Amino acid sequence: MDIKQMIYFKTIVEEGTISKAAQVLHMAQPPLSTQLKQLEDELGVQLLKRGHRKVELTQAGKLFYKRSLQILTLSEMTLHEMKETQNEIIRIGITSSNSGLIEKIQDYLIRNKLLSFRIHEGTTYEMIDLLLAHNIDVGLVRTPFDQSHVFTKHYKSEPMVAVGHSSYLNENMQYIKDYQHSPLIIHQRYLSLITDYCLNQHFNPFIKMTSDDCRTSLTWASCGLGIAIIPQSALSLVDNKSLISVILHDEELYTDIVFITRKQDEIDQKTQDFIEQFFHS
Repeated sequence: MDIKQMIYFKTIVEEGTISKAAQVLHMAQPPLSTQLKQLEDELGVQLLKRGHRKVELTQAGKLFYKRSLQILTLSEMTLHEMKETQNEIIRIGITSSNSGLIEKIQDYLIRNKLLSFRIHEGTTYEMIDLLLAHNIDVGLVRTPFDQSHVFTKHYKSEPMVAVGHSSYLNENMQYIKDYQHSPLIIHQRYLSLITDYCLNQHFNPFIKMTSDDCRTSLTWASCGLGIAIIPQSALSLVDNKSLISVILHDEELYTDIVFITRKQDEIDQKTQDFIEQFFHS
C-alpha cells in the first residue's frame, strides 16, 4: 500500500466509476482495476462494490477513504512545509482583540526584509489548534484559556474598555456597575467573564448583542446599537471619531496577552526574535 494507490482509490470513489477515474488519471482502465484489486488483496477486505452505474463503498471502504484523505492531506502539507524550509518564513496566529498590536512589529518587518510572514487570524482556541497542528509557529492570544498544552510567555495585562456614543456613556462611568442599565455589545469570548462578574456585583447585565470579533462589536457600537466592551488593545481598531472610550477599572475584568508556542519544540531563532522584540520596543 502506497500513496499512489490511495490517490487511485480516492479518484475512483470521487468519480463514481473506474472508467471515469481512469480518464481523470490519464491511464487505461485495466491497470487501474488491477491496482484496486491489489490494494484490496493487501488489506484483506473488499473496499468497493462494483455496480452497473456507480461503485459503492463498503464499510471498510468508507474507513479507508477517510484515512486516505487524512494521509494525502498530511503528505501534501509535509511536501509544502519542506519546500518552505528553503525560505525564511514565520507563521503567526493572532486574535482579533490583539489586531491593534500589529503596529508593534513594524520595526521587526523593516529590519527583516528577507523574512516572509504568514498571518492567521481567529479565536484563541483556533490559534491553539493551529499551533498544535504545526500550522503556525507562534500565537498571540488572550486569557482565559487552558494553558496545559502550550508554553506561554506573558506579555502584559489589559483592562476592558467601554466604547460607544456619548448618548450612552461618559468619562465618569469607570466601573462595570455604571453600565447595569446600558445595552452592551460583548465579544462571545468574554461573555462569561463579564456576566459572572456582573452577577457578583449583584446585577444582571443587559446584553444587547454578542459577536465573534471585536471589530464587529465596534461596528455595531458605531451604528448606535449599544456600548462595546473590548480589551484595551482593540482600541486602535476604532475608526469612528464620534465614538468615545472609557477605561474600566474593574481589575477582575483584566485579561492577559500571552505568546503561545509548542511545549515539545525548541523555539527557532526567528520566532524567538519576533517574541523578544515586543519586550524591547
